[in-house]
Amino acid sequence: MAPTLSEDETDDLIYFARAGELADFRESIEALCKREGCEVEEVLAVAVDGESGNGVLHMAAANGHSEILKHLLTTLSSTTTLPTLLNTRNSAGNTPLHWAALNGHLSAVQVLVEAGADPYIQNGVGHDAIYEAEVNDRKEAVDWMLKEGGEGLEELGEAAGGEGDEEMGAEGAEGEGVEGMEGLKEAVEGLSVGKGKGKEEV
Repeated sequence: MAPTLSEDETDDLIYFARAGELADFRESIEALCKREGCEVEEVLAVAVDGESGNGVLHMAAANGHSEILKHLLTTLSSTTTLPTLLNTRNSAGNTPLHWAALNGHLSAVQVLVEAGADPYIQNGVGHDAIYEAEVNDRKEAVDWMLKEGGEGLEELGEAAGGEGDEEMGAEGAEGEGVEGMEGLKEAVEGLSVGKGKGKEEV
């Protein structure tokens, strides 16, 4: 049976991941696992924002908190659900790797890809992580993924480089209909999760 988390407990986990508060995050998730008699991956599967579809890995990746990603991936390294969790898509089709690449968080990109995140997955508007990094001028992330991904990713990167002026569509607003790169950036900056903890930029 899947663990049962309250809305506040889910918000807390997502907030700690977003803010990079590793100690609080570890304490919270360990307590939930003990209470529910479940594994970490089971908590992560249900600790998801109902509106955006963003989970803990999305929020840690979006803000470049590679230490939280490393902690989780070390905990999950022996589980068969790791590929599924790494490549979970939010309501706009973005994986944690999309967010890390979009925001140019190289260390997070490296942690995710080396753990098995799939850079070929396309989001709701047909863009993969390489494309998102390319059109947002995240050169280090692009170069690293092209190098690590081989010729297949290089071809994708070249294709992305030739389409830099294409609008992003509704993806950036998490389903709110914002179009274009500016809309995407505003949506990323305005995304906030958690009750009573203030608003922070993703």
